[in-house]
Amino acid sequence: MRLIVTGGTGRLGRRVVMEALSRNHTVTILSRSPEAIDLAHPGLQRVSVNVRDQAALAEAVQGHDAVISTLGHRRAAEAPDLLSVGMANLIAAMEGAGIQRIVALASAGILQLDASRLRFERAGYPEAFRAGSQAHLKAWEHLEASALDWTLVCPPELVEGDREALLSVQADYLPEGPLKVSMEALARWMIDALPDASCSRKRVGILSPTP
Repeated sequence: MRLIVTGGTGRLGRRVVMEALSRNHTVTILSRSPEAIDLAHPGLQRVSVNVRDQAALAEAVQGHDAVISTLGHRRAAEAPDLLSVGMANLIAAMEGAGIQRIVALASAGILQLDASRLRFERAGYPEAFRAGSQAHLKAWEHLEASALDWTLVCPPELVEGDREALLSVQADYLPEGPLKVSMEALARWMIDALPDASCSRKRVGILSPTP
């Protein structure tokens, strides 16, 4: 499979890239600074692209089969509209290139707290994470309005851990357990999810009971 990875130079993104390459997929990292990942592999390409540049993004995704986006909270804190604008541009680029499948990282804050509220809407939700959750909410709204085959994986705290760690997974809600997930196991899950129709057009809560 020919994969696009946005955010591939970040903590989780690097692990997604390495996981994909280990399975003999070819990977193109789209980043403002793709050279930031120091990895030599014949299946790896780097393209310098700003997700705000719709024309450049549309050109870069041509010839690929699927997209994994690992842009997260830190980028939202730097520029609150980046995730929304970036996702809108990415959707348009994918539609123009005939790419249907995207697995993207989102905040656990956009999972359901109950039938009528999202987790970030509860009283006392940490303000440090609220802006990121609101940014991911807008990205989710763009995906819902599209015809793409999307999955939003919504983990709590990302930690280093075992690639083979057990994962608890639940649609729309965060499973019960410690609010942590192994990045290595999460990268494995995101690659596994690409052909998995059971998580199509869903938010997925995920954590690892024993990172």
